[in-house]
Amino acid sequence: MSNYPKALQTFVDPFLFQIFVDHNEGDWKMPFEWHDSLEIFYTLKGKGHYFIEDKFYTFQEGDMFIIGNNELHKSQLIDGEPFEALIIMFHPKIVRMLQTDNQYDPLTIFKERPPGFSHQMKMNQDDQIIFDMIRKQLQTEFELNRDDSMCSIVSLLNWLLVLINRQYEKEKQLPSLNPKYSFKLNNTISKALEYVNENFYKDLKLSDLAENLFVSPSYLSREFKRITGFTLIEFITSKRVRHAKNLLTHSYLQITDIASQVGYNNVTHFHLVFKKIVGMSPGEYRKYVSKID
Repeated sequence: MSNYPKALQTFVDPFLFQIFVDHNEGDWKMPFEWHDSLEIFYTLKGKGHYFIEDKFYTFQEGDMFIIGNNELHKSQLIDGEPFEALIIMFHPKIVRMLQTDNQYDPLTIFKERPPGFSHQMKMNQDDQIIFDMIRKQLQTEFELNRDDSMCSIVSLLNWLLVLINRQYEKEKQLPSLNPKYSFKLNNTISKALEYVNENFYKDLKLSDLAENLFVSPSYLSREFKRITGFTLIEFITSKRVRHAKNLLTHSYLQITDIASQVGYNNVTHFHLVFKKIVGMSPGEYRKYVSKID
């Protein structure tokens, strides 16, 4: 299990499989995160930076990342330019549902991290055609949600993993990556993150949190920014917007109710904050995620 704070954990509700498109632009920031599921990140449009554990990458359209469970990671815009990424997340056990050959493990690429391992890869032109077909069919089956959809998803996911493993075998000779940054938490910031995680929908003030942690507001502000890359307010806002995105995608709650649940009593202010960070209004975002092909 990871030793990272729960405040940085996302997708905590149990699920077997998810596939969705992340659209990021403007002032959007992603905090560091980790989760128990495995993740495939595929760049559809644009470019950006990716931090995974102790490695730093630059990506562009067509680049793919293989992220193991409990690996700390975050993506980042370059000069405010937008990017779109397809996210595939799944529980390891659904891959086993179809496994008949005990000698071959399609999850090897998620588990083996030899020196110089790179999370990043790019499909060759022929494999790219197959990958596009598989990921579109995965999206279709996920949205259909039929009784037999999971059977199809498991088959397609295994095919995709075989494709990825073969591509990684070809890229093993690529130059190794050296660590370029570090992410370390001290006890105070860890406690601060946990407190925000449990109370992000409340009216949190830096002074109150600092008093609760027996440190000065200036120290807490400085260390929080240094370690997370966010001010306390920015991190709270990020938590609120991410929670709102989840509710807009997976619930039928009215936008006014969602605003209230994530800590905004003024729905107009919620609209302004959400659009500034996501690049579209809550209503537009709900329509956008419902029409992803």
